[in-house]
Amino acid sequence: MNRNGPLLLLLLGLAACSRQAPAKSYDLVVRVEADPGQPVAGVKLLHGGQELGATGVDGRVVIRATGNEGERVDLDITCPAAYRSPEAPLSVTLRRATGLPEYFAACKPLARKLVVAARLERGAGLPIRYLGREVARTDASGVAHCVIEGEGGKTVELTVDTTERPLLRPKSPTARFRIAERDELVVMEQAFQSSAKPVVRAQRPTGPVRIR
Repeated sequence: MNRNGPLLLLLLGLAACSRQAPAKSYDLVVRVEADPGQPVAGVKLLHGGQELGATGVDGRVVIRATGNEGERVDLDITCPAAYRSPEAPLSVTLRRATGLPEYFAACKPLARKLVVAARLERGAGLPIRYLGREVARTDASGVAHCVIEGEGGKTVELTVDTTERPLLRPKSPTARFRIAERDELVVMEQAFQSSAKPVVRAQRPTGPVRIR
């Protein structure tokens, strides 16, 4: 009879118990922003298809993940409709700490704002058009402002319509701007010259002089 048999069974039993030890819960914080200092509410965090929580108005959510100390867990982030969800998951490490570990993620806006400040020399009262639609009109000093929204990387073209003042040159000039991956202010400057109408002077008819 093998006297080591009971000892071997005991060791195997202890190993099985250690493998089956229940996983622990770990709390952590995830903060989501669109741009620095701009929190995003309503962002859902999921693991394995199960929702763990959603961010509040401060862009912050406390979630509880289950696993073992030091284990890395991938969290899928689903942003609201007006934002772009990140393609890669957020990887967090389960660990005990004095305070709650904090992780950051970004939900970038689908549309960005391009603020255009127009300064048109000798260009008072002129409409500025985008895609044929008037988006602004200069005041008496030739100044106007407009906001164009679009996807980052898109190029927009603005036209200063001089149809109402046909003597201005250049005639209906255009300017192109690229929408950045952040809200941005750009300046549109143009100087106009006025071509004077030709003056037509009437001349007295000339010809033979009658002698009386």
